[in-house]
Amino acid sequence: MFFSGNIRRKTKKVQGNFVFRRKKAKVTRLEVRHRMELNPETDATRRQKRLRTAGAGVKVAAGLLFVMGLFSAGVIVVKQAFMENERFQLKHISVVTDGAAGLSAGQIVEASGLHEGVNMLSVSLVRVKEQLTALPQVKSAKVTRGYPGIVFLEVMQRTPVAWLECKGKNVDAKVAGRGCLLDAEGFVVPSGELSDEQRALPVIEVADVGRLIPGQGIDSPDVLAALNFIQQHHVTGLSHLIRLKRVDASRAYAFKAVFENQVTAVFPRHDLQDQMQRMARIVELSEEKDWNLASVNLLVQLNVPVTFHDGSVVNDPLHKPALRRETLARSN
Repeated sequence: MFFSGNIRRKTKKVQGNFVFRRKKAKVTRLEVRHRMELNPETDATRRQKRLRTAGAGVKVAAGLLFVMGLFSAGVIVVKQAFMENERFQLKHISVVTDGAAGLSAGQIVEASGLHEGVNMLSVSLVRVKEQLTALPQVKSAKVTRGYPGIVFLEVMQRTPVAWLECKGKNVDAKVAGRGCLLDAEGFVVPSGELSDEQRALPVIEVADVGRLIPGQGIDSPDVLAALNFIQQHHVTGLSHLIRLKRVDASRAYAFKAVFENQVTAVFPRHDLQDQMQRMARIVELSEEKDWNLASVNLLVQLNVPVTFHDGSVVNDPLHKPALRRETLARSN
């Protein structure tokens, strides 16, 4: 006997993959809707729109006028409070300088371009400093403000240590306006009115020299070597014993120095500090023995030739430079 519960119902067989089965397209009906203009533009609405635009323009113009008025008021306040205020006017120019190169305080003020009565807030300290350092006599400058109404000009001038003389370039020493002064670093300093200190400076003589530009350094090896000779003359203390008047650096192997009392000495270009000390001992010995020293040849290491003012003619030892002991030994 068959029971209905045991009967398996056959399901309808589904053929193919259901994912790829075609679906029936749904047909939708397009509805066309007509919109109705609820706010139509009329003469009244256009008039109101123009009024709103004009009102916005009036507000913008009023804002611009307010800003311009505020700016003008600010300019007037700044001008009256600062630019035209007597508290900010330049009343005094203080110059601090050593005058080593011959520049006076009046010349420094004139070169700065400052004058009393100018507003201090309009003064460019950088520009004033550039104008001062452009002077060939000036090594460095410092410009500061001080209140009320003071500007400080601190100027360090180049200190001349020697005159330059070059016959080939028509450069003469100790000539006012045309002479060439040099500082310790080899910068060219123009000569103005000669002071007693400048007249007493030693002269460096060279055979040739390049272009000389005031305020710029010189690149001649002979001139720089002669400046080093003058520096060693001061450092070793020989300047306290005998004053240097001239240094001839026209020869490549030696310096010929002329001191006071017509004393001449020939120095080799090497070991200047030791050579200065040797010369100092000879000068001290001459003063101790009361000798009238005339010339010294320091090219010789031993038995240094020394002559005295006894009426005899002293030949220039540079014409026949003595060989040093070790050089003579090698030649033998």
